Amino acid sequence: MVKNILGLLFLFFITDVNAQFKKYTYETQRMGSPFRITISCADSTGISKAVKQAFQLASELESQLSDYQPQSALSQVNRLAGTGAFYPIHEPFQAILKESLLAQKLTASALNVFVGRPVGLWREARKVQQMPDVAALRQIVQKIQGSCLEFSTDSTRIRLINSACQLDLGSLGKGFVAQRVMEKIKQDGFPYVLVDAGGKIVMTSQGPNDLPWQVGIETPVSKALLTEVLALKNVSIATSGKTYQSVRLGDVSYSHVIDPRTGMALTHSRSATAIAEDGTLADWLATAATVMNVQEIEELLVKLTNVRLMVFENESGEPKILFNHKLIPHETPRPH
Repeated sequence: MVKNILGLLFLFFITDVNAQFKKYTYETQRMGSPFRITISCADSTGISKAVKQAFQLASELESQLSDYQPQSALSQVNRLAGTGAFYPIHEPFQAILKESLLAQKLTASALNVFVGRPVGLWREARKVQQMPDVAALRQIVQKIQGSCLEFSTDSTRIRLINSACQLDLGSLGKGFVAQRVMEKIKQDGFPYVLVDAGGKIVMTSQGPNDLPWQVGIETPVSKALLTEVLALKNVSIATSGKTYQSVRLGDVSYSHVIDPRTGMALTHSRSATAIAEDGTLADWLATAATVMNVQEIEELLVKLTNVRLMVFENESGEPKILFNHKLIPHETPRPH
């Protein structure tokens, strides 16, 4: 999973549901970012146990899906790439892979979770402040455009067909984990909850009277808030972009986001905010929107329902709205 990337900053202006309901916020570190849970309830009996179990679930999911942990299931699968050997995986890993394959199909490979090797080369480039081997990137990209993944007949084991195929779930992993954690907390008897996994956020309403959460969106570069405050409930919101992590090599600034079709890190100053009913979808849609051009985004949105999307482009040091699909009512950002 991508580490230390918060995307655009979301601020929450939380109003009281009623005099009896209070909000309890808990925070830890997961997936290289702050991981926060806010629960709204009238009776906090059992809340500590529920939060502890929720954080444990997030840790367990990270131990399966992280490419930073050498003993994670994902890292084990990557090490076996091209050997022909299958590796057993649990249901969450199966589920996120199926979501990933669907996203790859819908985006015509503008989102591709088998881009782990190019991601690794660009991580090293940021570390040593030196361009990666562009020829090597091209060779890897050519190999990952075809079939990379094979499931066993019962879908409990997988193998990566080509050694060039390496999994990296940073484009949707945090949204997936946030969604699973929210569902766990609801199952444990706390139906009014907001989970923030490093800027990938899922939420119910604030309480039984169905009040929404009030969310402000920060514009890139200026770090000012849009004048609109979004009233959101029972949805997920996610961002992606180069606002908080990039590297300058020579005269060019490169994003942490990789275009899987070229292997190159993005050079445009673009950030995207997506709203969807599911955390995984919001996460990968925001990532894909930073990679795709406007025509490709429009074609993608025809295939999706109940989503909202806004894409910022930095032009001459000023953030401008490149694309707006149902997220805000006007076409130009008005930071305050």
